[in-house]
Amino acid sequence: MAAELVRLNVDVIVTSGLGLTAAKQATSTIPIVFGIAVDPLGTGAISNLAWPGGNVTGFSLQHVETAGKRIELLSEFLPGLDWQS
Repeated sequence: MAAELVRLNVDVIVTSGLGLTAAKQATSTIPIVFGIAVDPLGTGAISNLAWPGGNVTGFSLQHVETAGKRIELLSEFLPGLDWQS
């Protein structure tokens, strides 16, 4: 599917999961935005979490710096949740 999108010369490829690897292999010029990736650095999809470089960018589950903010947001959404259990 990634090769077909490249052949169609789309403006951007939006993907996630295994689609990221296929898209990265298919093009180095069309921008690729991944919705979420578990380990984009470890798989070689990007070279740096802060500055992905190349034609790939997106959201990673490995941003340790944002973990506190995620817990804060969850606390706001679920104020009665007992975090100590």
